Amino acid sequence: MSKQAVLFDLDGTLINTIPLIRLTFEKVFADFGIPWGNGEVLETIGLPLRQIAERYAPGRAEAFLEAYSSFQSTKHKELTKAYPGTIRTLQAIKEAGCRIAVVTSKRRNPALDGMALTGIDRYIDVAVTVEDVNLPKPDPEPVMKALKLLDAKPEDAVYIGDSWYDIQAGKQAGVTTVGVTWGMATRAQLSEHIPGCIVDSWDEFLTLLRTL
Repeated sequence: MSKQAVLFDLDGTLINTIPLIRLTFEKVFADFGIPWGNGEVLETIGLPLRQIAERYAPGRAEAFLEAYSSFQSTKHKELTKAYPGTIRTLQAIKEAGCRIAVVTSKRRNPALDGMALTGIDRYIDVAVTVEDVNLPKPDPEPVMKALKLLDAKPEDAVYIGDSWYDIQAGKQAGVTTVGVTWGMATRAQLSEHIPGCIVDSWDEFLTLLRTL
């Protein structure tokens, strides 16, 4: 593999927490009397939770965050799973001599808990969370920080994610971007932001990675 650093988004990319996130949003929205509408809040997955709370519960953001965290903690173990093929993919990347980072808009403790619960933590060299940066995705700062921690150049790195926030952040940081279709965004939605590539499976991604 010509790439020395492989950076991943977490939720919706390495681990499937989308059912957990949806259930939590539905519960908090109901408790706070926030109209669910068409569930457009799900399109904000990938942004910092505080930013989402301030948008949907202005003046009540702290209470929103507390309610979200409290309910989600009761379902976290039950509804947090690694996507099929994730462990095998990470192992293959490590065996190829690449370093691996997670770049997420999730808070550090929930991110680390999810990584440990699914067993992917043993493959991760660096984790950059929303608490580690001043400007979260789609700003390039999180990706650039991960590159610095890995001592990698943008041209030697690839960033993989399931949302347009990931694609935007990676492109602005100068890394190769790859969108995955098993998370929140559809292929059409990802295509609008012109990632370097889009893949439908981990096998397809590993084949692609060998050619980059």
